[in-house]
Formats: sequence, structure tokens, C-alpha cells
Amino acid sequence: MKSSIRTLAVIFSVGLNVAFVGSYVYQMLTRHPTFAYEEMRLDHDQQARMMSSRDRFIGDIDRVGNRIIDLHVGFIDAIAADPPDRTAIQAKLDEIRVQQQSMQQFGVEHQLEDKSVLRPDQRQQFFGTLKQRIRSQGMPGPPWLPRDRKQFAEPNGSAPGSAPGR
Repeated sequence: MKSSIRTLAVIFSVGLNVAFVGSYVYQMLTRHPTFAYEEMRLDHDQQARMMSSRDRFIGDIDRVGNRIIDLHVGFIDAIAADPPDRTAIQAKLDEIRVQQQSMQQFGVEHQLEDKSVLRPDQRQQFFGTLKQRIRSQGMPGPPWLPRDRKQFAEPNGSAPGSAPGR
């Protein structure tokens, strides 16, 4: 009984992580019509270098994202197997985690590369724009869930942390 609850908890946790990462990447690529550097006054050389960096980054995350999707399909297959092989399930989780970390590392490297192209005054504007965009996204969650419904309701029907009757 405990092991099946633990397995369900792991599945739920992985599902949420996938939804959050997918939602974040989706919003970063589609929510804003421009990349942060496009809102800045860059000289021709800076703009060319930023576009090159952007194109490499998008290619990298597309490749890793496709790999994560394939791993998730394999993860579901491992869970669906009769009987499920817990070692195989854990191995799939480990592979997914490694790929998610590599996607985050691509993001770090991309931002460091962009930073190296900018002057100090431009860096402040660039990173300020990135922080503002992250804050404006609100609570992370699956893209199909309406933004105002991303908080789980308390048993009494109120939002977490709110006083009853508000």
C-alpha cells in the first residue's frame, strides 16, 4: 500500500514538474512578441551576436525538449507495464531529471553569453526586463489552467492563506 502511494506521489510530482517547465518555456517563447534584447538600442554587431546566441539557444532547448518528451513517453510505458518495473521507472525519472537540468544549464549559458555582448548600462536594462517578465507571469502551472485558477482551494473553498468569508 505504501509503495503504491509513493509511486503515485512520484508520478504526480514528475507530472507537475513537466507541466511547470513546459509552461515556463511555452510562455517565454510565446507570451512576449519580442526577446528582451529587441527592446534595447543595440548596435549592429551586438544585435547580430544576440540573434546568433538566440538561435543556438532555441535549437538547444528544442532538442532537449524533444528528448524530454520521448523520455516521458517511456516513463508512462514503464508505469503501464504489468507488472511495473520500479527500477526502470526510477531510471526514467533519473534520465528526465538530467535532461531538465541540461535545459536549465542551456538557459544559464545563454544568459551569460548575452551578458557578455552588452555594455554595463545595457545589462541593467536587459536583466531588469527579464526579472519583470518573470514576475509578471504569476504563479507557474500548466498552460491549460486559467491563470486565476492556479491556486488550489482549501477544503472550505477559499484560496490558500485567505481568511474565511473574504
